[in-house]
Amino acid sequence: MKAKNFPQLALLSLVCVACVQNPLAQEPAASAPNTPTPTPIQTPSISPPVQTPIAQEPAASPAPNNPTPTPIQTQSPKPSPTQTSLEVAQKPTNSLPPTQTYDIRVITNQLWRRLTKITFGEDSIIVTMAITNGSKEVVMLNGKDGMYLYDNYGQRYNLLPPSNNTQIIIKPGTTLKGQFVFVGWLQPKAKSLDLYSTIYEGSSITLFNNIPIKR
Repeated sequence: MKAKNFPQLALLSLVCVACVQNPLAQEPAASAPNTPTPTPIQTPSISPPVQTPIAQEPAASPAPNNPTPTPIQTQSPKPSPTQTSLEVAQKPTNSLPPTQTYDIRVITNQLWRRLTKITFGEDSIIVTMAITNGSKEVVMLNGKDGMYLYDNYGQRYNLLPPSNNTQIIIKPGTTLKGQFVFVGWLQPKAKSLDLYSTIYEGSSITLFNNIPIKR
């Protein structure tokens, strides 16, 4: 009985060995489905679209560089406004009338007056005249700061008296000649001037009336 059973056991062991070897043989077959996994992981097909935007970036860079020289050209007209501003600054001086020459002669109250020239500056009006005192008394023309110019708009220009004769005293039989400076620049619309002065205490006199101004 024991001898008969031994070969059957041997067959069973072979079968079992074959069973153990079959799954080992199937494992390489199972590894086959693992092999296609690297095939979808092929990124080289994705890399070319990534490189295409990089190639477009240098093409876009020269385009914004082209308009840069155009704003630089706008700096060329900048010197022109500076020239116009200089012209505007010169307008006040050009608005002043040129030097006026006259030969105006007036005689009243024993005073002989002669006006020959008026110069208009940026801060003063200079009147060149001569006054002769034909009376027997001393004449004081600038008593209490009373010598001034008036324009036809009522603007007053006060005398800047000389330091050696602040009251403009003229002795009998003498003549006072010189340039009389009045403070202020002539307003642009003025067309004529009057010259007033005090004389003898409290009284006043018009030395020259309606002096025309040519522009």
